[in-house]
Amino acid sequence: MANSWRNFSFLRRLNLNRRFFKLPTGAGKKAAWRSLSLGLVGAAALVTAAPAPGEIISVGLDGLDLPPMTEADQARLETLLNVQQLDVLSTFSPDRTTLVVAVSSRMFPEERRLHFLNIRTGELSDALALEYDLISPDLPLRWIDNDTLRYVQQDAYGPWEIITLNRETEIASRTRVYPTQPEDGEVLGMAPDFSKFAVRVYGETEDIIYIVFLPSLRRLEVARLPENLEIRSPAWSANGSQVALVMASGEERRLYDRTPNAASLVNPVVQDALGRLDPGDNPFYQHSTVRVFDFSRPEPLRLELAASAHGGDPFAGASLSADGRRLLVKRYRPSLVVGRSYPSYAFPESAYFELYDLEGTRLDTIAADPLRGPTESAGQFLGDDRLLFWGAEGLNRHLYVYDLSDGQRPVSESQSTLIPLPLPLGSVDPGSIVATENGNTIVYGFSSVTQPPELFTIDVAAMLAGEGTPRSLTAINAAVAESNRVRVDAVNFTTGQGDRQGFLIQPAGSPFPPQRIPIVLWQQGGPGFSMTHEFATEVEMPLNLLPNFGLAVLVVPLSGREGFGPELYSALADGQNFGHIDIQEGADIIGQMIQRGWTTTAQVGVTGCSYGGYYAAQLIAQFPQLVAAANPQCSLLDTLTEWQLGYSSLLSYLVGQTPMEAPSSYIQASPLYNAEAIRTPTLLFHGSDDFLQVDVARNFHDVIDLADIPVTLYEFEGVGHSLYGSGYQPQAAQLQIEFFRQYLRP
Repeated sequence: MANSWRNFSFLRRLNLNRRFFKLPTGAGKKAAWRSLSLGLVGAAALVTAAPAPGEIISVGLDGLDLPPMTEADQARLETLLNVQQLDVLSTFSPDRTTLVVAVSSRMFPEERRLHFLNIRTGELSDALALEYDLISPDLPLRWIDNDTLRYVQQDAYGPWEIITLNRETEIASRTRVYPTQPEDGEVLGMAPDFSKFAVRVYGETEDIIYIVFLPSLRRLEVARLPENLEIRSPAWSANGSQVALVMASGEERRLYDRTPNAASLVNPVVQDALGRLDPGDNPFYQHSTVRVFDFSRPEPLRLELAASAHGGDPFAGASLSADGRRLLVKRYRPSLVVGRSYPSYAFPESAYFELYDLEGTRLDTIAADPLRGPTESAGQFLGDDRLLFWGAEGLNRHLYVYDLSDGQRPVSESQSTLIPLPLPLGSVDPGSIVATENGNTIVYGFSSVTQPPELFTIDVAAMLAGEGTPRSLTAINAAVAESNRVRVDAVNFTTGQGDRQGFLIQPAGSPFPPQRIPIVLWQQGGPGFSMTHEFATEVEMPLNLLPNFGLAVLVVPLSGREGFGPELYSALADGQNFGHIDIQEGADIIGQMIQRGWTTTAQVGVTGCSYGGYYAAQLIAQFPQLVAAANPQCSLLDTLTEWQLGYSSLLSYLVGQTPMEAPSSYIQASPLYNAEAIRTPTLLFHGSDDFLQVDVARNFHDVIDLADIPVTLYEFEGVGHSLYGSGYQPQAAQLQIEFFRQYLRP
């Protein structure tokens, strides 16, 4: 399950619009960075007139000549944008003192530095022996002894390598593993003892999963994957004798590679999304399976759980206990939208967990509220007697422990409960959670609006006894913490859909409740995914950016978000809600802020990227007089085009019909076709290589411009979906700050 957490971390960054893009390396990149930074660190010689409203401005590596900010603003912005990301890459060393961690700039993620972290002292020492050899490893790296690491990765020429490296001698050995005949595929994961690995071989109509044994290189077929089905990362026992494989529904293939070919209405993914596929014909129901293989037995297949024969809910992930005797599975509850004939298995409403022995006996069911998020929940074994869970509840993503002392009794008799670890408000990074083999110590990444990302450690037994608190291990972002001058307060509103909770981030020293101040409403990418307390200074997620420059940011999860139960999560798909229900909720909230005297109509802004950009664009199209300034970024603007060339299954699920059946619904849900109503000054950011076509953003811009409304589109060359990691962040940040300062006057 640990690998699935890491996969989620990448997936979340993609959907939160943090897709990273690589600028030129070496001196070329440094030159590009200097060019892009001129607007921040240049002198008065760079003062130029602001771009005229209505322009489409292409931004290349030469950057823009922007009027300089004040010296204090420039210094603070440069510090805040220099926030470092920490990722745990290894297991604990056998003596439980050392981890391998990566430290990277969010502006240039590829410029990472590798370190050995001493858990006892918090000291970071350079891992120079790994710097040049570690490219794209199968995580986690594993310690063979206290000085020796071993890992698997694909080299630049294709073959996979097993690399062993001694950090003291800096000597490395390599064993290459590759087919001698033409064969396309990928390695899915390596056993902890490096005795075998799982490989996926691509086929025309189905893929084949093999276990390859070392050193004999014998391979055993363990599964076949029909089209539209995916396999989760293998879950291994500690000695590699057992492995669990989960087959589950997946996103459409080549989702981000757009082609001139229209989507197929008869595609099972689309039919499932529309609720028109009988479970008897639904591959996501019929083929959802967990298989556990025990290679110490003559017949390796030890256990097979098929969704159709075990309760009907599809499987989403698995974890094996260290001794290989118990299995934890994550299951999805399919969504059954009102008015649709059949459930959707590819778009579930919620999740829960079950514990099995390898005889197939269900020992326990864990269905607590924090674990209900389909995407943002995961679990693993924590030593022999506990489970460790990660999940979103409300405005936080935290860690939870589950006691297995009752787990051997029949499920109806189990009295175990989910215990939250006493963490402050904020978000645990699922890609940086690691525990010792005995489960007594956990290390994890954590951030909040008032806490930049750092690594922390927990003594589990002490915490459960009410005696311990998290201990900070690193202070890599101490300078960022010093520059971050904000306050955060809980807020509550009542919309037409019910009560909504969130938080308001203001400059430090501001009063609460606020009085007639500029406030920018922000919405996350997605839809789905939670909106929680976390540290972010990117323009796509300006929680710590705008408030440090005098502009408050309001964060309120609305319909379609995780963390508040399946009813709110699935609300966008009900009836004709998509494109309307959460937009109306935002309008309700803005109206209540104005009634409370927090702000005025002339002081409200809105921003976001991807679905957040869609939200900003749809809000100003549906409520032209409500918002004074809007900054849609990397936005979905045309649902008709998106259904034809992109994410047709998600739109089918959200709308409940196809564009051929209900063109008016798609038109009403498209900001592009309602843009003539917009009367809000608008600043657009879009990448030239975004899979959401930049041509649509240009047309959106032109419609607004024809109405003589101030609008500027910045098209960033070579950038995909969002500016995260592109190096354009400094100038985009200055543009965003100055835009809202101009139109949201105190």
